[in-house]
Amino acid sequence: MSKPLKIFAAIGTIAIAVVVGAIWPYIKMDFASSAHYTEQDKREYVFYTPDILKKMPRITDHYDFSFSNVTGPEAKVWTVNFYGTGDTRNVHTYLTSVGYEKQDRCDVEAECWRAVGTHDVVTVATFDTDKSVMVQVYSSPNTEPLTAK
Repeated sequence: MSKPLKIFAAIGTIAIAVVVGAIWPYIKMDFASSAHYTEQDKREYVFYTPDILKKMPRITDHYDFSFSNVTGPEAKVWTVNFYGTGDTRNVHTYLTSVGYEKQDRCDVEAECWRAVGTHDVVTVATFDTDKSVMVQVYSSPNTEPLTAK
């Protein structure tokens, strides 16, 4: 093999390694079944967090996020947990302002919110044991979209 060809092969190998190294974290995140992160984990926060949770009012200074990819029902679940509060008024105001309506019925012991035309169900739950609030977005193409009244 000639010297210029060896140099070209070495540069090509290095370039491929750099590209793969740069995109590998995103490939890994794309195939992850779950993640637990904070807003300071910028890569995960930007990649996983839906806009509705990015714009959610921060009702305490202590909060974190999680993501789950549920393979059976093809569902994705995003959650923000706020610690040290049980006050959900700002969450309710925000959800109403972006078109969500509190539902009369919920499959879990919490408040369920839906917006017309979406497959998303937003669940708001308070926990007395550790004085925390959980806001969860469940999205599945198998969930019937809410229709206008």
